[in-house]
Amino acid sequence: MRNTRPSPTARKFIRDNTSADPPRPSLLPSSDNSAEDSWPQDPIRDKYCFFYGTLMDPDVLSRVLGSSKPLPIMRPARIIGYEIKLWGPYPALVDNKPLHPVDGIVCGLLSPTQLDRLAAYETDKYHLRACLINVLNNDGNTEKTIEGASFMWNGRQDELREGTFDLKQWRKDRQLRKLD
Repeated sequence: MRNTRPSPTARKFIRDNTSADPPRPSLLPSSDNSAEDSWPQDPIRDKYCFFYGTLMDPDVLSRVLGSSKPLPIMRPARIIGYEIKLWGPYPALVDNKPLHPVDGIVCGLLSPTQLDRLAAYETDKYHLRACLINVLNNDGNTEKTIEGASFMWNGRQDELREGTFDLKQWRKDRQLRKLD
């Protein structure tokens, strides 16, 4: 696991979303192929996080969140106006690419501590930033648009290179490294 302190943005996100407000209904529609009734309904869970890289892997996300509880529901999602570049083997989300889609997943966060763990995993090279997330249905069409956040690139642009991130290939490469 990469390890640094959470960015000021992540700490502010946590601080601003730990109020004692009463729970509100979930913003996310239920999945047709999911056994879960709805997304979590605590105040912190009103915020959704869009993942586009290694955190789309349920095993990685589970380890990073450090919870023995079940993972939050993960749904296919897309954000518009961004692109992926690579920082070594890791994807980096950058903006200023109008109308360009980036596919990933969206999930609710379980606690401020887990958001803090996500920020530590992402290192200071990434910062949490608000975005609009299109939740996708089984056909890949937008079912609903919700407000959320994603970890954006926070490093120097010259550290990035052109490329894409393929979760299946990353998993395969990771399995091969374990065999060595």
